[in-house]
Amino acid sequence: MRARIIAAISSGLLLVLSIAPFELWPIAFVAFVPLLFSIEGQKRGRAFFLGFISGLVFFTGTIYWVVHSMHFYGGLGFLESLPVMLLLAAYLALFFALFALLSRCCSAPGLAALLFLPCLWVTTEYLRGHLFTGFPWVLTGYSQVNNLLLIQIADITGVWGLSFIVFLVNALIYILLLSYKKGLALPVKALVLTLILTAGVSLYGLYRIRQVAEAVKSWPQLRVAVTQGNIDQAVKWDRRYRARTLRIYRSLTERASAAGAKLVVWPETAVPFYLEQSRSGRRMVADIASASHVRLLTGSPAFDYNIKTGDTRYFNSAYAISAGGRITGRYDKVHLVPYGEYVPLKRFMPFIKKLTEGVGDFVPGPGPVPLDLKDFKAGVLICYEAIFPVLSRLSVRDGAGLLVNITNDGWFGRTGAPYQHLDMTLLRAVENRVYLLRAANTGFSAIIDPVGRLQKRTELFTEDLLLYDVALRDGRKTFYTAYGDVFAYGIMIFAGCVLIGGVFRKKKQ
Repeated sequence: MRARIIAAISSGLLLVLSIAPFELWPIAFVAFVPLLFSIEGQKRGRAFFLGFISGLVFFTGTIYWVVHSMHFYGGLGFLESLPVMLLLAAYLALFFALFALLSRCCSAPGLAALLFLPCLWVTTEYLRGHLFTGFPWVLTGYSQVNNLLLIQIADITGVWGLSFIVFLVNALIYILLLSYKKGLALPVKALVLTLILTAGVSLYGLYRIRQVAEAVKSWPQLRVAVTQGNIDQAVKWDRRYRARTLRIYRSLTERASAAGAKLVVWPETAVPFYLEQSRSGRRMVADIASASHVRLLTGSPAFDYNIKTGDTRYFNSAYAISAGGRITGRYDKVHLVPYGEYVPLKRFMPFIKKLTEGVGDFVPGPGPVPLDLKDFKAGVLICYEAIFPVLSRLSVRDGAGLLVNITNDGWFGRTGAPYQHLDMTLLRAVENRVYLLRAANTGFSAIIDPVGRLQKRTELFTEDLLLYDVALRDGRKTFYTAYGDVFAYGIMIFAGCVLIGGVFRKKKQ
C-alpha cells in the first residue's frame, strides 16, 4: 500500500509542475500514469482514498496562495489561514477521489478504457467547475497554454477538449504499460486511435493559426492602451491616497494618448470611490478622458439605494467613459468571489472577514452584457470572471468584438496565483477568436491575440503601460462561441452510459 500512496502523491506533484508558475506542459501527458497504476486492481474504498491523496497534494501545491491572501488581507493568522486552505484543497480533492472510485467500472486495458478514462476525468472537472458556484481553477487543460498547436482546438471544445487530449495520452501510456505487465497483446486499436486524434488536433491547430492570422487582416483596427498603476493593496482604499492614485492613471493615460491610443483600460476598482455618486471624483476622471481625448474603460465600485426599503446594493463594476468625459455604460460583475467580495456561511465561519476593504458585500449583476463603446462592443470580465468560459462566450455571442479583463491580483502577492490567473484568461481569447486586453493593478497585464499568443505582458508589481494595435472581431462566430459546452456534454453522456452499463453488468453477475 505504501508504494501505491507514493505513486498517488507522485501524480499530484507532477501535475503541480505542469501548471503555472512552473508550466512544464509536457509533464502533464504522463502525470496521471502513477495515479492510474496506484488504483489499478484496488477496491473502491482504497481507490477513493488514493485519488483523494493525489488531489490533496495537487491542490495544496497550486492553491497555497489562499494562505497568503487570508493572512495578509483576511485578518487571519498563519495558523488560522492554513486550515482554511487545507479545507478547500480537501474539498477539491474529492473530485480526484470521485474519479478514482468510478474508474473501477472500466479497468480492463483496451479501447473501452482508453475512451472512458478521459471522459470520466473531464466529467469530474466539469462538475468541479460548476457545483456550488464552481471553482474551475487549474483545470488540466490549462497546463497546455504554451502548447500553441494543441490549444487551437478550444474554439470547438473549450478547455474541456484540452483536458480530454491530455488525459487520453496518459490513458494510452497506462494501457500500454499495463498490457506489457500482464503479458497481453499490444492494444493496437487504442494506440492507433490516440495517434489519429492527437495528430488531427495538431494539424487543426496549424490550420487555424494560419486561417485566423489571415482573417484578422480584414478586421477593423484600433490602437489600445492597457495601464498598470501598481497601487499598493494596503493603501488602495485609503481616502488620503485617492488623488495620488488618479495622478498615476492620468500620467499613464496622457502617455497613451500621445502614442495614439483611442481606448485606454484601467484595472479593476482603479477608481477607489463611487464614480457615479462622487461629483468631485467623477469630474477628475472625466477631465482625464476629455483632456487626453480617449475613451476610458475603468473599474469602480457602484451602489443602488432603494428608498422604499432602505436597502443598499453594492456592485463591482466597470464603466465606459467617452472622450468627452461622459459615462456611457456600466457593467456589473456577475460571478463574485466567495470571501473576496461576499462572505458565504458567515454563521459558521464568523472569524473570516471579506478581503475587499472599503465596500460592503457585493451583489451580482444582471448578466454578461457587452459594454457599448460607441463604434464597437467590449465583453468585460472582472477579475475572477475570466476563469468561467460561459461569461466571455455569451459576451462575444451577443456582439462583443473584444474581450477586456480588468483585475486586481494584488492580494495574491508573488505566489503562483497571478501566473495561473493569466494562463486561464488566455484561453478565453482562443475559444472566441478575439483579442483580449488584461489590465491588472499589480500585474500581470497583457495583450493576447486570437490564437493565444501573449503579444505584450508586464511584470509583477511595476507601474507600466502597454500599447498595441488590436483588431475588432468581425465575421462568423466560432463553434464554441455559438454552441458552448456541447463537447463536454457529449463526454459526460458517454461516461454516464458506461457507468450505468457497468452497474447493470454487475447486477447480472
